Amino acid sequence: MKVQDAVRQQLGFWHGASKGIMGDCGEALNKQLPGATVTSIGSIYAHMVFAEDAIVNGMLQGKPMLYQADGWEARAGVPFPGVPPSIGEWAKTVKVDYPKFEAYADTVFANTDAYLAGLPDSDLERKVQTPIGEQTVGWAISTLLATHAPQHIGEIAALKGVQGLKGLPF
Repeated sequence: MKVQDAVRQQLGFWHGASKGIMGDCGEALNKQLPGATVTSIGSIYAHMVFAEDAIVNGMLQGKPMLYQADGWEARAGVPFPGVPPSIGEWAKTVKVDYPKFEAYADTVFANTDAYLAGLPDSDLERKVQTPIGEQTVGWAISTLLATHAPQHIGEIAALKGVQGLKGLPF
């Protein structure tokens, strides 16, 4: 199996699972837990989606993020925290309107899938700048892109659990 196909399969699963995880958060979505060092479910999800947009479009393709290029700033309902998307002070105060933000997330996820589906093998060895220096596109998609979403989805599931909600939808 090609790395592009493996990452598409993995992200397809986690993008789908995120719908089940995020769809029933209710008031827990933007709740900051007292004394916690982790931020809200909404901020973590927004960070995850912004980062995927930044990785696929900015880092790997050298293009503007969909958030900026496709007018999502006005429609998503969440301010962009900058590149790299951080979860510092922004995450402590941001409020996510999930239905509005979900439309942007769906666009990002579809864009990622289309990018990976069309990524030629020859591009895997091309060098790109990553947060830890120059790496190959193959490294970036198999190490950064493929692991970022599942890490944060697990974090979100745990946050739901400590608030008495069902975490993972399976």
